[in-house]
Amino acid sequence: MSLRLENRGSGIFIPLVLVFLSGFAALVYQVLWMRQLGLLFGNTAQASGTTFAAFFAGVAVGSWFFGKKVERVGHPLQLYGWLEVGIAVMALLYFVVLWFFEAVYPSIFRSIGTGWMLLGVKFLLSLALIFPPAFFMGGTIPVMGRFVVKRRGDFGSLSALMYGVNTIGAALGAAVAGFWLPLWLGFHLTCGLAVMISLGIGAVSFWLSRGGFGEGDLSCDEVVEGESARLSRQERRLLERQGGEKRGGEEGRVDVERTGDGKRVMLLSFVSGFGILVLEVLWTRMFSQVFDNSVYSFATVLVVVLLSLGLGAILSSGLARLKCSPGLILGGLIIFGVGILVVTPRLFLWVTDGMSVVEAGGSWSAYVWDVFGKVALVVGPLAILLGTIFPFLMKFEERRMASVGVSLGRLVAFNTAGAIVGAMVGGFFFLGGFGMWGSLRVVGVIYLLMVFISSVGRSFAGVGVKIVSGVLLMLLILGVGWRDLPVVRLNDGERLVQVWEGSEATVAGVEGRGGIGIKMGGDYSLGTTGGAFGEKFQADLPLMVYPETESVFFLGVGTGITAGGALDPKFKKVKRVVACELIPEVVDAARDHFTDVDGFDYTAGLFEDSRAEVVVADGRHYLGATNEMFGMINSDLFVPYRSGAGSLYSREHFESARERLSEGGVFVQWLPLYQLGKNEFMIVARTMVEVFDRVSMWRHNFHPGAEYVALIGHGGEVLPGCDLDRQEDKFLAVQGKGVEELLGFDLPLDPQTILFFYAGNLTEARSLLESYPVNTDNRPLIEYLARRNFKGRGFTGVEFGEFVGKVLELCPPMRDPLLRNRSEVNRRLPLAGDAFHRARIAWVRGDEKASEDALREFLVEWLAE
Repeated sequence: MSLRLENRGSGIFIPLVLVFLSGFAALVYQVLWMRQLGLLFGNTAQASGTTFAAFFAGVAVGSWFFGKKVERVGHPLQLYGWLEVGIAVMALLYFVVLWFFEAVYPSIFRSIGTGWMLLGVKFLLSLALIFPPAFFMGGTIPVMGRFVVKRRGDFGSLSALMYGVNTIGAALGAAVAGFWLPLWLGFHLTCGLAVMISLGIGAVSFWLSRGGFGEGDLSCDEVVEGESARLSRQERRLLERQGGEKRGGEEGRVDVERTGDGKRVMLLSFVSGFGILVLEVLWTRMFSQVFDNSVYSFATVLVVVLLSLGLGAILSSGLARLKCSPGLILGGLIIFGVGILVVTPRLFLWVTDGMSVVEAGGSWSAYVWDVFGKVALVVGPLAILLGTIFPFLMKFEERRMASVGVSLGRLVAFNTAGAIVGAMVGGFFFLGGFGMWGSLRVVGVIYLLMVFISSVGRSFAGVGVKIVSGVLLMLLILGVGWRDLPVVRLNDGERLVQVWEGSEATVAGVEGRGGIGIKMGGDYSLGTTGGAFGEKFQADLPLMVYPETESVFFLGVGTGITAGGALDPKFKKVKRVVACELIPEVVDAARDHFTDVDGFDYTAGLFEDSRAEVVVADGRHYLGATNEMFGMINSDLFVPYRSGAGSLYSREHFESARERLSEGGVFVQWLPLYQLGKNEFMIVARTMVEVFDRVSMWRHNFHPGAEYVALIGHGGEVLPGCDLDRQEDKFLAVQGKGVEELLGFDLPLDPQTILFFYAGNLTEARSLLESYPVNTDNRPLIEYLARRNFKGRGFTGVEFGEFVGKVLELCPPMRDPLLRNRSEVNRRLPLAGDAFHRARIAWVRGDEKASEDALREFLVEWLAE
């Protein structure tokens, strides 16, 4: 699209390129800032909401301020250049301020604890960090609009076009920051790239300004053939104060629209921003039910929303040129938009096959295209239509504006303020109060109410628009067609017991073949009563290795079975248990459905025992801020590619956890090998070996294809000794059993026989890990690689067995320094475990001879005297 300006410039192509690049850089900054502040303040919805509010508060205030200021400068393009330089400088200062806050924040946390006061402090700190650069960002659209728009009749179309191009640039920025740049460059260099782009935009703006680009009539008067129509700066100021308008060489003043119309436009602008951000929250929640919730799935929703809003703005630019009544066009857009909103739940269920989880069975690119396609089909049409509303309001403003900068600044400021309220209300109140589908209905009602305040007129068409809006409004209020919509997907044989829709996630209590269970975000199981033994073993294993432990911190609660396991009477030394869970609804589910199952408390008194405390907080954030020391930190199983989980495997987190260990304390990190590729497992192991003096590996089970392990970072040089002699029990466990019975036998578990699960000393075998990189907060490899590389089968079975074999070969148990305090007989148990695992693998593969041979090796080591 090529549009000619009433000046000596060549057109608006260069300004559009500048605002495109500005939008690109802005979203790169925002993605990085949200990520880094999430690490500092915690990855909770409240922390994200306060950071988001601080960012958009800066944008809103900057829009308002610079929209007025640009009317008092002679060179808008030069001011635009200074804004971009200001963004770059503030982005660099951000790191200095962040470093200071990282030093003082733990003291603040310890002083005021958790709660709303801490949330207020987080908001103030977020303001100090990102308000300054966001303030300069907010001025870019009004200032460039002041430069581009030369005629009143072009205000609506050109402003909408510029806004759309800026938003499409933002979509591209969100895509590269969400999918590639942090993996390729790391966050610091990615931010540096954005700074260079901002400085480049500023430099080009200065150069163009000095070269006279765009000079000419900068008033917002109509260009009338044969007439000058130029206003002086003093006349323009008088025009703003009095609400009049100088035209051509005529005397007097032509009244503009009533003040009430101006307030109406600002209200519509606010509601438009509110509605879009509530919808973005709801779209994200909807797709969290069917996607894996990796960093890529969240980025996909954001990119599709931004791209759709940009296309909607460009569509609005074309609509602004129509001669039809703007009120009727706006009313029609809202009606069509709400019509699509009404069918969105059914469309979503159809596209996702009844909320079936999208699997990554093929190539990575095929998975990405599948995810983008589903989001685009559900979100795209609605976001495009509703995305036309805010930029089309610029057409309304066109009739009454006194100056380009002031009008654009006010519109953007009100729209951004609505976005702030929408994000906060949608996440904190709507989901919990109305649920996912109920909140969608409320948004539809709010949009339809806009029709009745948007001046559709009293014509036949206007009355028709109001009638249709009224009918849709009644259908939404009555909930016609919305009653039977599912909130979670139930598998065959499952029955929904209870569901919680909160700001963090949708959590469901279900009953199925595995007993009572907790599901979150689609098909992600947090545990069941049927798997209680395995969950409890996550507490039993490390406490059997270190039975003198007095205090334990559990990162993750889930069903509460694991944390409750530390309260078992057999662990007599345990005096304090702190269990930290990110999602409050998960705690509610565990308390409501696992403390009394037919009279049995699966949590072993976790919610009642005086030694135990359950904390709702981000576990990494809590460990980094508290000053309490623990004898053991036990980090639960997490899906490595889920958004935010990757930070729990970073060097910085491991270092923070190490600082919270008392003398001789240990850090336990459980890893689900069936959800983790070999490359990612090696990265995590390498990272732990870099942080802890000694790192050992322990099996949880011997089930090929379903293995998971514990990596234990040791503070001491050796494992504690054990005086138990269970030789007789070991003999009885295998006596008289055939092959199949041996492959499924139950072991006598105690501090002596627990070495059966020992899989080697990774510190002594670090040569196997040295070719792999370290996972850091700056370069979050796990968060970005785990989803890309996972093809449905993790680092399990033969592949994992071969790795264990290499570890035991490099550091045989008989020479393992960690096992110096153990007897020679006891040290042979890891070899028995290795042989037993090989026997299980061979049996599953149908190789009975290899299985029998491995079982003979197992018996030799198991019964050694």
